[in-house]
Amino acid sequence: MPRLPPDWAAHLQNGVSHRLGGSHADGQPEICRGLAAQALPDGRVEVLLLAKTGEQLLAAAAASGRISYVAAQPGSFRTLHVKGLDAEIFAATPEHAAMFERCRERFIAQVEPLGFTRDFIMSIWYDLDVLSLAGIRFTPCGAWDQTPGPGAGQAIDLLT
Repeated sequence: MPRLPPDWAAHLQNGVSHRLGGSHADGQPEICRGLAAQALPDGRVEVLLLAKTGEQLLAAAAASGRISYVAAQPGSFRTLHVKGLDAEIFAATPEHAAMFERCRERFIAQVEPLGFTRDFIMSIWYDLDVLSLAGIRFTPCGAWDQTPGPGAGQAIDLLT
């Protein structure tokens, strides 16, 4: 099964901002902010998002299987773009709490030096129960380094 190289897999949990995109069968796009992510041992990528605000994206991904995910680190602008064709939707469980908290704390550490307070970040994104989250799991079928600069857009070789 294709998987991200270790440095990019680790990037998912290093305080990144998460964005998800998908489309319905008719091509109508949907986007949503993600809250936490990880690369699973089998190579799939798992992203958590608020179920209520991601309802349309979740429906589109469930129907089409298509998903696009971007993970950008605010402090360095290092950005990963991954696409999948086999999106699987799931409800978050208490077992996802550790992943959610780890990603939240690393994201807050990234944005506090930029002038955003912990209280502000918690109030707009992270002051919620993990059981209010849903998730998307998918196998990477393509990945690109979208970090601004001369290498932006370069394909990342997936491991098999």
